[in-house]
Amino acid sequence: MTDLSPDGQPQLSKHRIEALVDGIFAVAMTLLVIELRLPEHAHLATEAALREALVELLPKLISWLVSFFVLAIFWIANHRLYSYVRHADPRLLWLTILSLSGASLLPFASAVNGQFVSTTGQMVYSGVMIWLSVSTLLMARHIHRHPALCAHPMGLGAYRATMVRSCGVMSIAALALLAGYVAPGKANVMFVLMFALRPLGARVERRHAQAAALSRA
Repeated sequence: MTDLSPDGQPQLSKHRIEALVDGIFAVAMTLLVIELRLPEHAHLATEAALREALVELLPKLISWLVSFFVLAIFWIANHRLYSYVRHADPRLLWLTILSLSGASLLPFASAVNGQFVSTTGQMVYSGVMIWLSVSTLLMARHIHRHPALCAHPMGLGAYRATMVRSCGVMSIAALALLAGYVAPGKANVMFVLMFALRPLGARVERRHAQAAALSRA
């Protein structure tokens, strides 16, 4: 029998949700590499032909590299959010499923973006990035606003750090889309900026903690 919270909402096991998250992210990260294959009917008898085939794979390789680490970053974000959670309610469950739907779609978006060097391909890719960011932000807001779900409440500093990271990814995705109009095929380089979001979020959280400490002094 499912336990109920004081407001009558069912308390769902976070461990089964985390197992689903881990499985879908693992499958999505594995599927990314399927697009990295040499032409089946190409004649690769010489070193020059092999090098030419590998050069032709370069856009797909870049798309795979970016997508793999993007999925890793969002998996870490999900892991960080669920570290606060003791049990889930139906709304958090569905917000998590919304995030997983974006993760499962990323291999398709990566394939489109790698195969078709175009503004439309970049639009599909950036759209999935925004989808993942919005769903992560909604999860963080729900966890922050419902401390009864948490083993330890998500503080305002941690919530604001998540906002900075999520909004940062959305901004980078929009920037990549704009760059796609100028230099199609090279816009994915913009997503390297995502690696600056973690220290930026940590700085926001640290400054909030310092301000809170000063206000209590």
